[in-house]
Amino acid sequence: MCGICGFYKQYSSIPEGMLERMNSALFRRGPDEEGVFLDTNVGLAMRRLSIIDLASGRQPIKNEDETVWTVFNGEIYNYRKLRSELERRGHQFRTNTDTEVIVHLYEEYGDNLVDHLQGMFAFALWDVSRKRGLLARDRLGIKPLFYARHNDILLFGSEIKAILTTNLIERDLDYQGLDAFFTFTYIPAPLTIYQHIRKLEPGYLLTYEAGKIEKHRYWDVDFSINDLKENEYNWIERFDHEIEKAVCSHLVSDVPLGAFLSGGIDSSLVVSWMSQHLNEPVQTFTMGLGGDGNPLLDERPLARCVAQQYACEFNEYEVQPDFRKIVIDIVDAFDEPFADDSVIPSYYVSQLTSQKVKVALSGLGGDELFAGYQRYSGVWLSQYYSHYMPKHLHRGLIQSIIQRLPEPSSGGDWVNHAKRFSTSVLQSPAERYLGFISTIPLADRLNLFSSSTARNIDFQATDRLITDLFNGCEAPDDLGKALYVDIKTYLPEDILALSDRLSMWHSLEVRVPLVDHHLVELSAQLPSRYKLNWHHKKILLKKIAARYLPPEVLNHRKQGFEAPMAFWLRTDLADYAREILGETRLGQTGIFNQNYISSKLEEHMSGRHKNNKLLFSLIMFQEWYERHIA
Repeated sequence: MCGICGFYKQYSSIPEGMLERMNSALFRRGPDEEGVFLDTNVGLAMRRLSIIDLASGRQPIKNEDETVWTVFNGEIYNYRKLRSELERRGHQFRTNTDTEVIVHLYEEYGDNLVDHLQGMFAFALWDVSRKRGLLARDRLGIKPLFYARHNDILLFGSEIKAILTTNLIERDLDYQGLDAFFTFTYIPAPLTIYQHIRKLEPGYLLTYEAGKIEKHRYWDVDFSINDLKENEYNWIERFDHEIEKAVCSHLVSDVPLGAFLSGGIDSSLVVSWMSQHLNEPVQTFTMGLGGDGNPLLDERPLARCVAQQYACEFNEYEVQPDFRKIVIDIVDAFDEPFADDSVIPSYYVSQLTSQKVKVALSGLGGDELFAGYQRYSGVWLSQYYSHYMPKHLHRGLIQSIIQRLPEPSSGGDWVNHAKRFSTSVLQSPAERYLGFISTIPLADRLNLFSSSTARNIDFQATDRLITDLFNGCEAPDDLGKALYVDIKTYLPEDILALSDRLSMWHSLEVRVPLVDHHLVELSAQLPSRYKLNWHHKKILLKKIAARYLPPEVLNHRKQGFEAPMAFWLRTDLADYAREILGETRLGQTGIFNQNYISSKLEEHMSGRHKNNKLLFSLIMFQEWYERHIA
């Protein structure tokens, strides 16, 4: 696991010390050592967190005659098998690291080398003889890769900060990225908050040759083929075997392993399989939320129950509600606005875990593969509701009643979900799902920004980031299309981005076996009836889990790994929210409609409507803006 950076160029000169500055910016991703390859048309650099081949795995890595060089971030879980095949073909290896298979695969297969890789990766490769550069990102976007162009120079890095240190790229706001952030609380690829910096999309290759850049997709997940003939028992057996195989493949390491354990089904299953295949007790790490009046469930007793069943070493931590102590760290970890409030417990669990192990496995991905989110129930229900409910009755009575419902004193989200459902349910399926996942609808986004800002935004283009994916998916039902959208957007640029940035901020490698691409491809073939019905979610996965986990874990109410932000904004963080979102700070940017923001803040404080996602997004934007733009 590393941070990588560098440049490809044709004729321009490079500022002295630029590559070293880029690499130094990534120190937290790899504090163990560094490496550099510098030639006339290329600079490759890396910071290494030593996981495999501690003694001789230093990068950059080259082939036998030094005509191919690479720097690599991630893990290749099938590298031993690949190495054996390559050695039989006559390739000679100098190290025992997984990185070295990349240069030899390139010699053998060219750009198609990515088809042979199982794992999480982002890498840069330079072909000396052709003066040709290659960038690649793994199929699901587990590892990040950013790039920018300045004249004939292509700059790239694992994080935006590496590119910004060059001082070659202007920090102009990308207004489409800005609108996407407030729509989704994250910025989908290829956008970033900067106009001149892009994310390489998951499953894509980018090539640079003679100053020309080309990009193409090498992988996609296919939801069009559902295997309807398989019965439930056979599906259970297939997934039980495949999940176990995925977890086992992720146990390759020359340093101790641990696991995040939330008390939910996904992480608990990962821990159960780890425990069965490791010779020593698994170290598990669990986070709880402190603070008076916290409305969320404390899942630590459930996690402790799983840890006891599998004789794990149980480590727990309690988060207090003042995130102001860590907000600058979070802003610096992401380099752009990011407002999933899971950043708070995720920050602390990564910090705790990094004190004891270098590698931790996570259960991330189970909800996207097996339909675990509440919005998927909305997708299922809306197909019937929109068909049978008279439109005039919904618009004239039902929607009006739902929109007047007060927020529950318990802090739950059911009223908020009902309001989203009633607003979007009669739209087209693609627009309906856009409504389910948007922080604020289009009408409110038009009011959020100042008139000068709004003129720079194509609001429909932001919506098409979702609707084009939904409509372009050939799944046989709306649930499959919704899952496809999330696998292409929410999973890589929210869930996995959060995991990568905060774990790497603490020099911790997090592995996500449930996002193994073979498992994702199999899940796309699983008919929707085995994922969700009108009163159950993750149907098949829960039946597998029943073989391994205690009943209390299976049957408890699902809760995301989140912070009680709606509650905190009305209590512990109320003064902070009013101050940062007021005229003297947020108002000074000139980007927003301050009257609209004040009304939404007071609406939330009074309990009339939950606006915590919008308010937290504004807070995180302002903290980022003051640090990087103002």
